This record gives sequence, C-alpha cells and structure tokens, in this order.
Amino acid sequence: MSNRGDSGSEVPAPRVHIPLIGALDKAEGYVYVVTGVMFLLCAVGALGYSLVIFVLGLREDSFAHALITLVNDLLLVVIILEILRTVVDVLQKHVLSLHPFLVIASISATRRILTVGAEIALTQEIDEERFNRLMIDLGVNAGVILAVAIALYLTRIGDVKEDKSDISG
Repeated sequence: MSNRGDSGSEVPAPRVHIPLIGALDKAEGYVYVVTGVMFLLCAVGALGYSLVIFVLGLREDSFAHALITLVNDLLLVVIILEILRTVVDVLQKHVLSLHPFLVIASISATRRILTVGAEIALTQEIDEERFNRLMIDLGVNAGVILAVAIALYLTRIGDVKEDKSDISG
C-alpha cells in the first residue's frame, strides 16, 4: 500500500510498529528451525531404513526388486531433503520460493513412474484392467513432469527478467 506524494511520486505507506510483530517473527523462526531439524531426522531415518530394507531385500527378493525399492526410497529421501532446503532458504532469505516445490513435484512424479515401471517389469501377469490403469498412471505422471518442466522454464525466464531489471533499474 502506498500514497501519492505532492509531486505525484509513490511514497511508501508508513509501517505499523507493533511489538508483538517482532515476537511473532522470532517465534516463527524457532518453529522453522524445529521443523528443519525434524525434516533432517526424517531424512536420516528414511536413509537408514532404506539401507536396512535393501539388505533384507537382497536376502528375500531378487536383486532387481531390492534395487528398485532402494531407488524409490532414496528418491523419498531426496524429496525430504528438498523440503529441508526450502525451510533453510526461508530461514536465510525470509522468502518462500516456488522453485523447490516444482522440483519436489518433478521428483515425486518420477518416483511414481519408476514404481509403476517396476511393478510392470516385476509382475508375471497383469490383467488388462490393471495394465490400463497403470498406463494411465504413467501418462498422468509424465504429464505432470512436462507441466513442471514448463513451469520451471517460465520461472527461470521470470527470474532472468527480474535480474535484468534489478541491474538496469
């Protein structure tokens, strides 16, 4: 919100200075720190769990199945780390960006495609109805990846234009 000065130029609106706002800002920071620590613990726990399941899978399943499960679990760890990176960025820059969420969406869709592909490859017989549902699932997730790629491209174009206007302005 801004006002017009006598010369017609933009004058920033006066900031309301309420002591509670500073306390809320500080409390928000603490909550973000605790949340970040929890995400880190989740990532470490998921990584450890993934390794244990992989070793157990080698004993009980085929190497291919154990490996696909490991890759799927590791992608979950990457998703958790991307969320953690977003929390850290909010703490450092005090700005929430769209980019990490697009990356997370892309990784999630890729993870689902790998899971469906593994299910198809490892299943001996799939009835036609199940196969059709899996193909639709693959198509939807491929569409999500395409949409996310376009969104990432558009956000990069916007970032470049912003950077150029900051330099020239």
